[in-house]
Amino acid sequence: MQSKYYRTLLPLALLLAACLFLSSPLLDVQGIGPAKNYILVFQPQQQTLPQTVISRGHTVVYDLSAAGVMVVRTHIPDDLIHIPGIISVAPDRPHITIPAKPTKPLTSGLLHPLQVSSKAEGCASNEAVCPQQWDLERIHVPQAWEKTRGSRKVRVAVLDSGLTSTHEALGDNYDKEASKSFVEPTNCAQDSDVNSLEDFNGHGTWTALHIAGKNTSRMSGIAPETTLINLRVLNACGIGTDSWILAALMHAHKVGAQIVSMSLGGFVCADGVVKESYYCRTEKDARDGASTWKAYNQTISYLLQHGTLVVASAGNEHVQLDQNGRVMGKSSVGFGAEKNDPSNNLYGLREIPAGIPGVLTVSATNRITQAAQAGETRHGQYGQGLRDQLAYYSNYGARIDVSAPGGSRNYNVPRFDCISTRCDGLTPSSSGGDDHTGVFGAFGIDEKGQLCSNCYSYLQGTSMAAPTVSGVAALVLARHPGMSVQELTKLLKRSVTPFLDKNATPPAASNSKSPYYNYTIDYDAAPISNHLMGTGIIDAARAVS
Repeated sequence: MQSKYYRTLLPLALLLAACLFLSSPLLDVQGIGPAKNYILVFQPQQQTLPQTVISRGHTVVYDLSAAGVMVVRTHIPDDLIHIPGIISVAPDRPHITIPAKPTKPLTSGLLHPLQVSSKAEGCASNEAVCPQQWDLERIHVPQAWEKTRGSRKVRVAVLDSGLTSTHEALGDNYDKEASKSFVEPTNCAQDSDVNSLEDFNGHGTWTALHIAGKNTSRMSGIAPETTLINLRVLNACGIGTDSWILAALMHAHKVGAQIVSMSLGGFVCADGVVKESYYCRTEKDARDGASTWKAYNQTISYLLQHGTLVVASAGNEHVQLDQNGRVMGKSSVGFGAEKNDPSNNLYGLREIPAGIPGVLTVSATNRITQAAQAGETRHGQYGQGLRDQLAYYSNYGARIDVSAPGGSRNYNVPRFDCISTRCDGLTPSSSGGDDHTGVFGAFGIDEKGQLCSNCYSYLQGTSMAAPTVSGVAALVLARHPGMSVQELTKLLKRSVTPFLDKNATPPAASNSKSPYYNYTIDYDAAPISNHLMGTGIIDAARAVS
């Protein structure tokens, strides 16, 4: 799906055959109505009382005062900055995650019969993973299960598009009472009930059940005994706003979540006016972005200080992020257009929430780069036959804490650099094989957009990598329930295995003389160093040892 995205978009997952979705942060968005909400930021120790806001003619939508944040709805926004104690105001902006909709979702009946377990207890065990779940084998989940499969006392909140409650991979560990939808009415045609907890997009079911799905004949979550909380912050069109996400973060802490998992994000102008930037050239851009950044920073800091780990996907633009989430280069892989276009230049932006200090940020690696035949790609290939390669879409840099399997197209090149159908796929190396290059999991809807109880999909994206780390974190807390957020973060960052092969994936082309400039991979450039992909590949067995 290609879609026009608004200013702070970050696409974060990709699907079976055709799907690394692109985004452009200053374009109009289909599926979202006109913004009426505003985010107020103030110092937590100098709280602004809701009564003060109400007395001035505004409506308090979410009172997040513990973090120094409040969301209000108003028709007189110019008054907001004059409220005593308010230090900044930002309009509520939409973020877009991949509205994961495979062209042909797999149902149980379409899965290869040899890949179905006849064991009553499910296909995963302490000796082996389910046949489709190569990613769990790569991070040694069966060995971790010798110690624990999670605990109901560990609570993980997933902020995404909802959860299909009838899916066969969902167990009785779903805490529906603690779950909540933060979605508001928009012009998204697929959203018939914004208050519903169900997943009318598909993406949320995949991420949630990858963490804590039950052990079935098709798949298992990484920590199937973990309590799962579903916080719906993305509508059926895959769109969410800052206010929905901020409110859900605070709700996650309120209902006792020790881990928050987010496969979503966006970009803001948090470093003032940047003349070389395509997106941060006005005072308003800089002012709004800085306020939004501060709102996320204060909210996430509150969670971290009060015992909730926040895990986020690194993003799919293939840009380098410094330690503070700043985009370092002036090119991306098709962020705004599949050609040399100024909208692909993200310089001057910072990423949220992955760039916020303290967030555990996860980049994505592939399974193996299959070798292309002559004429299958437009510009050649790199890394043939190599494993654990940085996915062509994944962000990287000093901000990355760890990597995890995220899958990648067969030849690890962008879709628009493909000529053959095989290049564009997430398929086995041979007909009937089981070495898919995508990551397998439960999917919430069928190809008609209807809720589906037995649909699955092979996906790719940093959206797949983040819940992998969240699942491992849940296993760790089951073993060490008294561990602090700081201790847990340090443990996860050192609980890794080395990359199986040296990375060969190059950066996006930033040389203006390059034929690939400002829209795709620089096939002539030196590879990205492995040290810009975090400390290594997360390893479940090492984490629980």
